[in-house]
Amino acid sequence: MTPEDRAVDAVDALGEEYLRFLAELVRRPTLLGQEAECQELICRRLVDLGLETRKWEPDPDLLESHPDFVPVEREYAGRPNVAGVLVPSGSGGRSLVLNGHVDVVPLGPLHWWSCDPWGAEVREGRMYGRGALDMKSGLAAALLAVAAVRESGARLRGAVRVESVIEEECTGNGMLASRLDSGRMDGAVLTEPTGLQAWTATLGVLWFEVCVRGRPAYVGEPGRQVNAVENAASLIHRLKPAVVEALNRDFRHPAYDHRPRPLSLNVGRIEGGDWPSNVALECRFSCRMSFPVDWPPERAQDFAEEQVRSAAADDPWLVRNPPRIRYNGFRARGWVAPSVSGPSSLVDLLEECHRGVTGGELERDAFPGTADARYFRAGLGEQSIYYGPKGGNLHAPDEYVELESVLEAARVLSRLVIRWCG
Repeated sequence: MTPEDRAVDAVDALGEEYLRFLAELVRRPTLLGQEAECQELICRRLVDLGLETRKWEPDPDLLESHPDFVPVEREYAGRPNVAGVLVPSGSGGRSLVLNGHVDVVPLGPLHWWSCDPWGAEVREGRMYGRGALDMKSGLAAALLAVAAVRESGARLRGAVRVESVIEEECTGNGMLASRLDSGRMDGAVLTEPTGLQAWTATLGVLWFEVCVRGRPAYVGEPGRQVNAVENAASLIHRLKPAVVEALNRDFRHPAYDHRPRPLSLNVGRIEGGDWPSNVALECRFSCRMSFPVDWPPERAQDFAEEQVRSAAADDPWLVRNPPRIRYNGFRARGWVAPSVSGPSSLVDLLEECHRGVTGGELERDAFPGTADARYFRAGLGEQSIYYGPKGGNLHAPDEYVELESVLEAARVLSRLVIRWCG
């Protein structure tokens, strides 16, 4: 048997253990600011695998000079990244990162869930829970793949680095800290829930908050007061269709040709007022806007500000009292997989490994959002791609992962590690 065959067999032998490990990850809530316990669990697993392991907290003072850093108002104390390196037995090989993020999005209303969102319940081959799909399953697949490579006895000439980072869901600062920590890497697979496809492009994404002011007066005196909640609702009604139309009107990219309107604006949160019998004096709504792959974030910010001004121009009060805009998260650049072909191409090699394991062709698609591959530098020869398990209800209640796909992803990744790093 070849080392690749032995690695695939090892995935089958170790699979149940790592699915139990996945359940342990899901049972540890990792909402923003609550990542430490789960990261410690991953850290211990990396140590048990014999990897040279490091756990550290992102340092804003170190990151702030980088153009991709997103300033935040929260602390990083007690919120570590984790990485482990499988040191090669030889030299001269290519290095590879297997990366995932441990943070998850909020639950939404609990009564929308049919199960405990932190319960890791298994039904009909699916594990349910927040983060089960996005993306603790990808982390489990990466760890299982490395364990299988070790069991196979394969001699690697290049290092394998397994990472679990924070803040993928809101800033990307965790991945930025990991890239500054690792230095240049030849290749990277981000084990996001791609459905055993390869994502070859992601859009730019911008978060911004709009604050609308009102005018105080007693609620029983119509004409004197201006209600900020009502004005914000009216502003959103004008803003959203105008933004979506303007963004998509001239957007053309071959990776997104199959999507008729890939660029979007989502109003994800709104808050305002303090009492039913008071006029609401302030209202804030938070938006997530995707933008073209080739725009820098600064252009997206200018576009958002112009669109808010234009939507406000129909309201005399908002003309005299312009809405304020604050940037409070993603300023994510778009990303396209590096154009490399032949034996030096990471995605072509991934396709061979996928075909060898599944017997089918690797489908390629573009994701209508953002993720962390944008931090790898194609100009320095760093190739990156997305590949991971399949499931459903991404960012929604009753999120689930198909457990067999976790094992399938690990089989493919174990072969890829041996071919790329061997």
